[in-house]
Amino acid sequence: MRSGILSLLVLAAVAAVPAGAQEVGNTQAFPAAAHIAGVPPSQWVSDVVVNNLNDYEIVVGFQFLPENQAHTILDLTFDDQITMAARETRLFEDVLATLLGHTEDIKGVLIVTCEPDFLPASGNPEDSIIIATMRTYDVSSPVGTYGQTIPATEEVDNSTGTPSYLTGARNDGQFRSNLGIVNLSLVETTIHYRIIRSDATVVVQGSKTMGSLSAGQWSFASLGVGTVEGPLTIDLWLDPSSVTPDPCESDWPNSFLAYVSKVDGDSQDGEFIYAAPGEFLPCMD
Repeated sequence: MRSGILSLLVLAAVAAVPAGAQEVGNTQAFPAAAHIAGVPPSQWVSDVVVNNLNDYEIVVGFQFLPENQAHTILDLTFDDQITMAARETRLFEDVLATLLGHTEDIKGVLIVTCEPDFLPASGNPEDSIIIATMRTYDVSSPVGTYGQTIPATEEVDNSTGTPSYLTGARNDGQFRSNLGIVNLSLVETTIHYRIIRSDATVVVQGSKTMGSLSAGQWSFASLGVGTVEGPLTIDLWLDPSSVTPDPCESDWPNSFLAYVSKVDGDSQDGEFIYAAPGEFLPCMD
């Protein structure tokens, strides 16, 4: 079975679908949940919609992993739980504040699950499934909200040592971009990045060494990218020392995922783009 991000992050089996599509499974993970002030006057929050796809009542658990912190499997307690009726759909507005109690400036990874191994008192059947989606958006404008839909992740994690690729970022007079990386490894891991102009010249390159099961997001400006005309492409790859030897023989090979959040500076309208691995391990379906 292919070790996708959800099976790695929460040891749950999910249906493989193209990156960017909604997916059905017992667990959904979102790498950019937020309740945080951005470039003034923006204020970013995240809404989550969850549907119980089963013809019976289930318990759904929520877990938030703040960015720039290392985490372990023991952190996955899913203490915030709600009960959903058969085929019920529920909207959780500003989920980090209203459901999880984070009213301070914060962002990170949100995991939503009905997996009975993580909710042992729930009574959820083993084949319970949900579908969920998240929107992170700016509420500061009197005209309306502007933001980006963030689909749950699948087919976007990279454990091969070869690059992941992302194109369509911009950092110019109209748009600003942010680079996000999630380390899915159980150990400290180094991920390299290279941001490339449309003429194939490198704007900046560098690396981030990240703690286990941790996330980070950096503005292009903080990475040293100035105003650049035209679209930008980003290559990202695991440091050779961080690649798991014989990853197909490992229960949890080192891996990462990456994304870009691109924001229109005038309207605050956003676009969320996952980096796509250029290669999968031969043992992955």
